Amino acid sequence: MVKLLCTALIIASSFAVLSAQQNKPWSEWSKKDVEKTLNDSPWAQTQTETDTSEMNYSPTISQTTNARREDTRITEASKVESGAKNSAMSVKYRIRLLSAKPIREAFARMVLSAQQSPPAELAAQLQGFVDRDFSDYVVVAVSVEASDQRYGAPIAQAFNSATADILKNTTYLERKDGKRLFLMDYRPPANDGMGAKFVFARTVDGKSFIGEGDSVRFVSEFNEKVKLNARYKTSEMTYNGKLEY
Repeated sequence: MVKLLCTALIIASSFAVLSAQQNKPWSEWSKKDVEKTLNDSPWAQTQTETDTSEMNYSPTISQTTNARREDTRITEASKVESGAKNSAMSVKYRIRLLSAKPIREAFARMVLSAQQSPPAELAAQLQGFVDRDFSDYVVVAVSVEASDQRYGAPIAQAFNSATADILKNTTYLERKDGKRLFLMDYRPPANDGMGAKFVFARTVDGKSFIGEGDSVRFVSEFNEKVKLNARYKTSEMTYNGKLEY
């Protein structure tokens, strides 16, 4: 009963935050508003992966021969050189619907608040970004946050070297009825803080692929270690009276 009550309070708090945001312009959003929208909202999911393979590394020291002791020292030195650690490594994938207006508003506010004395034209430029027309596309933006740079380097390389041709058969939007819409275009991470962009057509045969009351799952597989999977519910994605995705 207590668990259910806590869950209800969390949900109510989340709706309160979103309602408050919808009643004020993005230029007045707080840091909490921005972080909530970008990391845990109907338009943004955080997928966390943890690697515990090195947590219990304990080299066996032989007490019988110098040769085995030397082997142990070589093994340990090799692990140090390669950046091994006796701790869990984790990576967070921030999977956001960039074509949803609240996500663009949150990014715009983040950029604006990073400036101590932002020039007047910056706000106008950011408003243009917020109001950009996405009527033909659904865009998913994915950024990566790794607990250790050496652990995150191969993941970053996978994102930077990928192309639409490489990903087109393993990246799609899937509706709850099982129908899939495969990738149209892919843009590697740029110097904008938003991460990689996955572009999909918004309509199929003249009809919106995603509708009200539907749910959609974003899936992308780069390799055996980098697999993205995030689900969104359109029933939760109404913003200022409009379905946003």
